[in-house]
Amino acid sequence: MPAHRLESLYTFKLLLLGPGESGKSTVLKQLKSIYDVKPTPAEVEECMKALHQNTLECMKVLCDNAELMGYEIKEEDMKKTAAWLQDEDLQYNDELITPDQAKAILALFHCEAIQNTFARRSEYWILDAVGYYVENVHRFAAPGFKPDEKDMIFCRIRTTGKNLETKLKVKFPGARMDDEPAQITYEVVDVGGQRNERKKWIRMFSDVKAIIFLVNLAGYDQVLFEDKDRNRMAEALEVFGQITGWKDESKRSVQKKNVIHGVDVFKNVPIYLLLNKKDIFEVMIKKNPLSKTFPDFKGGSKSDEALNFIKQKFKAKCPTSRDVTIFDITGVSRFDVKTAFRDIEKDLIAKNRPRIKAEIKNYILEQKKANKKDGCIIS
Repeated sequence: MPAHRLESLYTFKLLLLGPGESGKSTVLKQLKSIYDVKPTPAEVEECMKALHQNTLECMKVLCDNAELMGYEIKEEDMKKTAAWLQDEDLQYNDELITPDQAKAILALFHCEAIQNTFARRSEYWILDAVGYYVENVHRFAAPGFKPDEKDMIFCRIRTTGKNLETKLKVKFPGARMDDEPAQITYEVVDVGGQRNERKKWIRMFSDVKAIIFLVNLAGYDQVLFEDKDRNRMAEALEVFGQITGWKDESKRSVQKKNVIHGVDVFKNVPIYLLLNKKDIFEVMIKKNPLSKTFPDFKGGSKSDEALNFIKQKFKAKCPTSRDVTIFDITGVSRFDVKTAFRDIEKDLIAKNRPRIKAEIKNYILEQKKANKKDGCIIS
């Protein structure tokens, strides 16, 4: 079989799906780093600007919600900083933070009003990495700043109006047979997770070999960016049920505009569920009980009990004929992502090997028939 035909058989298209803020782009960036796909100068520049905008956006959210919650910023200089951050134009002019502004942001973040607001962040939307942005704002604002690998992982660039596609050429996982290539290729596609982006998912459904569905574990006590009255975990369960083909007419009706069409093509596609942001979850669960969102949870504040409960909730969203492999990870941990993906690789090879072998066999038979017609006999 020609090398290009063999390579195509061992090319697997993987879809990264999940609601917004679930960590899809973070996992993709980790995979690129693990398999030595270097960021381009344009991507580094985009990340640098995004870190500034992420910081400004989070601080604006905190200032806006401090007002709504009745927390007064008393110091005059901090009031001026808050007014600057709340200027709507600031979010759209790609302004970079200066060193003096970085000092002012850090001081404002630690004032009583903002800290009280930050403590109630489950009541409004804000980026999970807000602490990272504020703690590192002095670095971001330094002259000549260039993002390092950790910054690249933590920067948040919404996948809006575009799909991020990455080709990863990796060493064949596990034991390799003589007729199998030394490398296999993954085409990893990250599509936007917010509601207005999901209608575009169907465009990416063809020839998919696996779905990696991500869920933000911390979302049990958070709200959506696009719907402040909607719990993130509840949304994730609903979307996951649509992907798996689960149906229960007795439950909450799904608005037609939020339904994901075309998922019937996934009936025979393996789904790998990555419960992400375990590090944040383990901290949150000690302060904010899971029973607040799921009254049927009877456990305490132990993270393993709560995690097992959430796993069962997602398993219940699978039809009886559907088997889903579940991993719990911290997406910003290179080790967690690498370990989970290695297991996914091995499972994909095991599931696809019979199909690939059959296609190779059929190709050889067709070639023999063609050669016989041409008067050649191949022994």
